[in-house]
Amino acid sequence: MQFVHIADNHLGYRQYNLDEREKDIYRAFKECIDKIIEIKPDFVVHSGDLFEHPEPSVNALYTAIEGFKKLMEHNIPIYIIHGNHDKPRRDFKKSPFTILKKVLGDRFKTFFRKKCHIFEKEGREVFIGGNDFTSRSNVSTLHETYKMIEVDSKNYKDRILLFHQSLYSYSNLPTYEIQLDDLPQGFKYYAGGHIHQRILRNVGDGILAYSGSTEIYTYDEYEDYEKNGKGFYLVDISREDCDVDRIDIKCRDFVVEKGITDEESFKRFLEKLKSKNEPVVICSVLRDLSERLERALKSKKTLYNRITYLDGISEEEILDIAHMDIEEVFREFLKSRNYDVNFVYGIYDEVIRGRDLYKYLEDYFRCF
Repeated sequence: MQFVHIADNHLGYRQYNLDEREKDIYRAFKECIDKIIEIKPDFVVHSGDLFEHPEPSVNALYTAIEGFKKLMEHNIPIYIIHGNHDKPRRDFKKSPFTILKKVLGDRFKTFFRKKCHIFEKEGREVFIGGNDFTSRSNVSTLHETYKMIEVDSKNYKDRILLFHQSLYSYSNLPTYEIQLDDLPQGFKYYAGGHIHQRILRNVGDGILAYSGSTEIYTYDEYEDYEKNGKGFYLVDISREDCDVDRIDIKCRDFVVEKGITDEESFKRFLEKLKSKNEPVVICSVLRDLSERLERALKSKKTLYNRITYLDGISEEEILDIAHMDIEEVFREFLKSRNYDVNFVYGIYDEVIRGRDLYKYLEDYFRCF
């Protein structure tokens, strides 16, 4: 018996406010769907952040519906939890999953109310437990849910848990919600979402896995992408132990060089640039080399350039004005200061739009 573990598609995300980057997000999702259909697993588990926003654009919603309809046509059911990007911030607003459920029917399984489902094939039963993203302020309820899931799963040999949380010591994110011991015990496979890097670890008799995002979400993910790829996991639970295969897809090329200060580093940058196809370029360069770098960029078709000029005393970040994305810059700044990016940006967004900030704070902590 095989299943696919996928997460963090972030459909609708527009990195650097570019149409091309939004299309990259959709292309990656569609490529994953096509590969899943080729593999023909018994089912798919999705560990959250299908969408970038809880009120997704028409394009994002359409892409999700069309992709999941293809899986349904091949008799592949989907088990999915809400990530922090999927969950509505206001009590009265419905989840985008309600639309997917209406269109896709009973083979699109969520965990908003019911915390477990049983997949059955040829007399073999698989327990699939899960809970939507829960913030640190409400993590005590998550512990209670995990205890309930652990009790309910006791009579099943094959047990899978879906979670969308940052796990202490496994995450490079500035905050975490839970620790390893908080997860329910005795599961064969822990299917994680929220962390965009791929992680695969043995924990007890099971496997802890983050399948990672399916496209580059921030430029600092590119180094991990070159090492570990992006895509999804194919998991075989036919035997006592899980066999996990990495299924890779192609993402947008990036050239990230944060210290072009001499001939050697400049040559290294040029070699990277030459080998990439219409890449995103993020680099810092000594001012003495800036003219040569700018000539190199003019001779190569790039999607987006962000150049930082270094003069040995101060650092001034110069953005490509035609593609400036203040939101992206602000998010990167918050991340560099170890702030909760989504929470702080949410406050910023409420303020600039003249909305009720106190209502936002009240809803934020109550919803999670």
